Amino acid sequence: MKRITSNRQALGMFIFLGLVFVTAGCRQRSQQIRKHEQMIGVKVYAIEQAPAALFQYWDELGINTVFAAPSLLNTEFRMSARAHQIETFIIVPIFFDPDTLHLNPDLYAVTKDGNTAVEEWVEFVCPSRKEYRERKIETIRTLIRELDPDGLSLDFIRHFVFWEKVYPDRQPENIPNTCFDSQCLQKFQMDLNLSIPDSLSQVPEIAAWIRDNYLAEWTEWKCGLITGMIREIVDAAREINPGIKINVHAVPWRQDDFGNAIRNVVGQDFSKIAPHVDMLSPMTYAHMVKQKPEWVNSVVEDLAGMVKCRIIPSIQVNEAYLTEPLTVAEFEKSLIAALKKPSSGVIFWSWEQLVENPEKMEILRFVLKNNR
Repeated sequence: MKRITSNRQALGMFIFLGLVFVTAGCRQRSQQIRKHEQMIGVKVYAIEQAPAALFQYWDELGINTVFAAPSLLNTEFRMSARAHQIETFIIVPIFFDPDTLHLNPDLYAVTKDGNTAVEEWVEFVCPSRKEYRERKIETIRTLIRELDPDGLSLDFIRHFVFWEKVYPDRQPENIPNTCFDSQCLQKFQMDLNLSIPDSLSQVPEIAAWIRDNYLAEWTEWKCGLITGMIREIVDAAREINPGIKINVHAVPWRQDDFGNAIRNVVGQDFSKIAPHVDMLSPMTYAHMVKQKPEWVNSVVEDLAGMVKCRIIPSIQVNEAYLTEPLTVAEFEKSLIAALKKPSSGVIFWSWEQLVENPEKMEILRFVLKNNR
């Protein structure tokens, strides 16, 4: 009788402990889910302190996602991230590739004026080059295998434009448009079963003929090059890691900006891109493009009217390209606008700049604390 009682007590204790562990496990998973309901991210390209201490600091601040250059994701970096339940995305530039272009100038995209796609530091590969696309996808496969990130953040996956210096008063016809190199023109004709008149031999006149006769078809075809590349990257990435998350860096132009240049210049058709990715991150650097902080939310709202995926705007910390300083007050207003619904969070460009601005760091800490 004592043995039976003892066994019952042991069984009861086993069940009780099991419930404790299950409950604790559910609570831990619940906390993790709550932590990541709103993404608070930083872009980081170089770090000076040990990853363990840095991730501890990020965790205390409320940062739950890091967008990093692949060179940073060593073993210690990844272990520190996972110890603090902070997700890591590797930033991968796609058609911005100066190193490859300098070795093989034939790959340059060509503007409507017949010039190579270069403006200051911005240099773009022609997006229709099959061999280049395949090599880039293979590079991404290798990065996923070797670095095992939680996500990919696809940058420069678009057509050429130095949008960072396109201000609100810019006329659409004065924005460079690509790509009119021989391979793009040949592929466009083949895909649409049409012929450019033999009498047209110069790029500017060919570009004008396409604009006047096939602008809608040209725009759709341009967007297809970008959406197709995104789809191919996503398929390749998820063959290796089915759960990997995909973000696309979005040029922060609304549908009505510059005559729908987001499609007919940039080639980013978000309604077609969104079904393939987990999130879009418009680079809403208001100060850089001479917009008010409230503009940040208007870009998010415009995107939300087209897509169902998460939208996490990226905001700048310091001034760039302009000499006028980005004030603490303006930074705070941009941050508040970035977190306003339908946004799913915010990403700061960049951590290195935040570290150099204690006042803006305190604004970040205050706003995030009161936004939880």
